[in-house]
Amino acid sequence: MGKTAELTLTVALAVTASASAALTVEEAFDNLARGTLAEQCEAAEFLAVYGDEAALEPLVAALSDENPELRQCAAMALGELGSDRAVPALVRALNDRDRAVQWFATTSLAKLGEPAVKALLEELRSDDEEGVAGAAMTLGRMREARAVAPLLGLLSSPDLYVREQAIEALVAIGKPSIGALVKALGSDDPFVKKSAVVALGRLADTEAAAALVKLLGDRDLVARHYAVVALRGMGPGVYDVLAEALASRDPATQKGACEILGYVRDPRAMKPVAALLDAGDESVRWTAAKTLGAIDGKYAVANLVRALQDPSPRVREVTVLALGKIGDFDAVPALNTVAENDPDDAVRDAAKDALAAIAGWK
Repeated sequence: MGKTAELTLTVALAVTASASAALTVEEAFDNLARGTLAEQCEAAEFLAVYGDEAALEPLVAALSDENPELRQCAAMALGELGSDRAVPALVRALNDRDRAVQWFATTSLAKLGEPAVKALLEELRSDDEEGVAGAAMTLGRMREARAVAPLLGLLSSPDLYVREQAIEALVAIGKPSIGALVKALGSDDPFVKKSAVVALGRLADTEAAAALVKLLGDRDLVARHYAVVALRGMGPGVYDVLAEALASRDPATQKGACEILGYVRDPRAMKPVAALLDAGDESVRWTAAKTLGAIDGKYAVANLVRALQDPSPRVREVTVLALGKIGDFDAVPALNTVAENDPDDAVRDAAKDALAAIAGWK
């Protein structure tokens, strides 16, 4: 909702609260038809709270008024009125050109509850993108589990706003969405797959995390990227799933889990990550070294010093950088040896930089 529209509506409602006590039903109908904006909003609220079913038609008519502020008042009042007969008009208001009107329509439809569900589910099949997005938003606010399947279908929409609202709704619905979203991870449609990853990440559920971990070894680089981002956002609650992934036989899965644990700096990961310094895959070993540098601690230093003997120059260089980042003086003797004797120029230079960092020269 725009700030100007929100301010205007707030002012109008303030007038309503102070003046409606002296209003009669007849005056309210008259003001709704011919009053100023403040008087019209006052009348709409009064008639809605009063519960006069005769107000339904004039309030529905006000939803088509040229003034968006009046349309906002009417949309809100129809929700307060609580009549099932307001549902078709409020559903139409979901594609109003004013986003604030759309928002008040979703709020009112959510208040009406079950009588609105069927119409909203039908609207999800509409060709009008604004209406579809509004219906998705409303069903999400209602946490309507029956909407999961059609909302999942919207994840392939070419319209970004529709996809965003479908994701928001699936996340709001919560647990009932997870199974369908997990299945969607196998979709060949990149929009569907990416949207499912994003939604599962926001749900932060163990079942969702287990499904996302499987994508860490996916051939689709985009899917892997979004899975990593999603798992990072889940926090320490999914540690067990990531720790299990460290024991995978797939190097890509091990690396992905390692990177995430380094990002969240979970100290519980220290030992299983250190064990990967002996992995057969070079890229897993240097990822483990980098992760230990991020997690920090005496245990990390002892294992990183051991990794300075790795046959791979790349692993030794990353290990040296990790020790420099930690800055523990216990690593100085080993780094001196590397700086003087390592056969690789890049590793020796990195060791000198690490020593300078530890000494506080940089």
